[in-house]
Amino acid sequence: MTEELHVVLHPVREERVADFERFLSQVVAPAVKAQRPELEDRWQVLRSTQSLDGTFTYVLLLRGGSLSEDWELDLVMPAHYGQEEAERLFGEWAETFAPLRPWVESATNAGEENNQLVWTLEPVTL
Repeated sequence: MTEELHVVLHPVREERVADFERFLSQVVAPAVKAQRPELEDRWQVLRSTQSLDGTFTYVLLLRGGSLSEDWELDLVMPAHYGQEEAERLFGEWAETFAPLRPWVESATNAGEENNQLVWTLEPVTL
């Protein structure tokens, strides 16, 4: 059986890109390393090279594991930081997200002529 690859897309406000990346590198990465060490080297983050209407697209590639058990941050974060601190951190992280519907509409409109969505991505160092 081949290993599954989970793909997660996050639209992030252009002015909050640094905050989003800092959360991943300084909050999520240490929690994954401590709570799911077998998955530490099994995730990669990519960022679109250009914003689309003030929004950058982040792609998280998660290799293997279960989305609901291994990669679920609602389980990993409280186990590492405690419930109250995890909720505070999640709240800060959520503020970096761009609204989903306008992002989807912009992406759809950009790809409508060719009937495909295309992003050029670059790796994000965590």
